[in-house]
Amino acid sequence: MTTSQLMLGAAAAALALMAALPSPAPAQAHVPDRRHLTSVSVEALQRTYLECDRVATHTLLDLGSAAHCSMVGEELKHRVFGGDFERLIAWWRANKWGGAEAVSDSQLLDRGADVR
Repeated sequence: MTTSQLMLGAAAAALALMAALPSPAPAQAHVPDRRHLTSVSVEALQRTYLECDRVATHTLLDLGSAAHCSMVGEELKHRVFGGDFERLIAWWRANKWGGAEAVSDSQLLDRGADVR
């Protein structure tokens, strides 16, 4: 396994962990609102998830981008994989190299408007 593959896996795991772990914030912490993602196509969610993963392997995501990517991952997990994280990861592993088109980091952020 190459270093870039390890970094990609680590970035995906970090994004998934952010989404899966409870927040250490107070009991009345703000829960992210994903309602705006319910009208986004599955294909757009999948493409954005893979693009988020690719960008996160090359640069540190700012807080807003990381939160957006996490919400996309959660929406994808619930809508397509019935909330099963292992199924999401299996899909990611099968699609991470060939499923995402090569785009620049700035294009990802521009495209993010499509799924925000």
